[in-house]
Amino acid sequence: MASVSKVSTISKVFSKLGDNTGSVIPMYAKDVTSDALTCYTYFKEGGNHDGAEKVLEEFGTGVIWLGGIPWLKKHLFDNLVYKKAKINPEVDAKRLFSGNDKNIADTVEFAKSKAESLGTAFKEQAEILGDTIKNKGLAKKLALTKFGVSTALTGLALCGLITLKQKRTEKMVEKQVREKYAKEAYLKNELEESTVYQTFGKNKQNSNNPSFKGLANIGTFFMTNPVANTTLVDAVITGTRLAQAREGERFEVGLKEACQLLFIYGLAKPMQDGMEFLSEKVLKKPIGLDYSVLDSDVLKSAIEAEKENKGSSSLMHQARKIVELAGNDKKTTNENAKKVIDFLFDNQNGEMADVFKKTGDIGIYKTKEGIEQLSLLGRIDVNKLKGTAQKTIDTIESAVKNSDTTKYLKNTKFIKGAAIVANIGISALLLGYLQPKLNIALRKKFNNGDNTNPAIRNLTNEMKQKLAFK
Repeated sequence: MASVSKVSTISKVFSKLGDNTGSVIPMYAKDVTSDALTCYTYFKEGGNHDGAEKVLEEFGTGVIWLGGIPWLKKHLFDNLVYKKAKINPEVDAKRLFSGNDKNIADTVEFAKSKAESLGTAFKEQAEILGDTIKNKGLAKKLALTKFGVSTALTGLALCGLITLKQKRTEKMVEKQVREKYAKEAYLKNELEESTVYQTFGKNKQNSNNPSFKGLANIGTFFMTNPVANTTLVDAVITGTRLAQAREGERFEVGLKEACQLLFIYGLAKPMQDGMEFLSEKVLKKPIGLDYSVLDSDVLKSAIEAEKENKGSSSLMHQARKIVELAGNDKKTTNENAKKVIDFLFDNQNGEMADVFKKTGDIGIYKTKEGIEQLSLLGRIDVNKLKGTAQKTIDTIESAVKNSDTTKYLKNTKFIKGAAIVANIGISALLLGYLQPKLNIALRKKFNNGDNTNPAIRNLTNEMKQKLAFK
């Protein structure tokens, strides 16, 4: 099988950043950018304690949220548990729970039958799928355990982090209050008799510079990989933060989490779709295709072929065939899905297969000999294939109307890249700057102009009362 045609590094970057349905990379970009803005805003307007909490909480939970589950799945389960059980973790769990009918396109049985029909080249995949069928009960249990344990452990880590944040703040506030009283005692010429000073005064040089040592190392244990259940992890984060919110800050936490869920998840795809709609209707340039495809030779060659002789492009022919085979129903039927899969594997060296590999719509399996094949181990979403095929058709049809293909693709890539950056930038600005500013404005409104965190202010007052008579 021919390998996927090369694309530039910048194409790969924009391709990942623009994938708002199957990759955590756009979420990570929004999260890191908004976290930096959030921490800056709270340091500047909420004080050192407030800012320090945000550094630990925002970046710490971000690492656990995006890295915890993938790390646990890969290192704890795939490399240890699955290996010990002699079950291949590459077989998609969706195939395991789609029934036992080899006539259903999503099942392991269908995938095995298809792999066997492709001959010796797919013997390795057929054997993996056959072993999975023999041990299907165990494979199901492992899949459920991997999901449940990874999510639970990540949730516990998040609870621990928020508890650590609050305990850390409590110790810092206590230290600050103790040092304040020690200094007052000194000014009253009571230094020698001051038990507070004898105990804590030796460390007074650190009073205005709380240490952040160790914050930079938070989460280095975790890896950042695409993960299917980040929504569930985010729900754990939201629930944990609300449950552990201190007196006076629950509304702030709720507002922040609502904005996070809205702009990281809820509006990411609609914003992208809106920009694509405007580009097609106003600028007359469809940008629905993945950036890496817009930057590929396979698309440029297809456009040039269509210009010279309409209907001569193999890519256009294959794209139209997939749309035709998928049918007109909103959701592709099982029989039509099987037809698309048959066509795809019959043309696995074709241009459309190359496009699907660039977009990630279909996985690639690498044999022990290093040969790359279309993967039957993962579920093949024919509806996604149909959507990409239609976008390919739309792009080619639009491009052939322009005399300069190179210029057209250059402009289209620029608009696509700008839309991706705008999607991330707008979300990061709203999450990292406007939302914190709103919270701080509400603090001032309801606390007589005081912009400090109400929970930290309450903690400070409690500590002053506690230590005042010591």
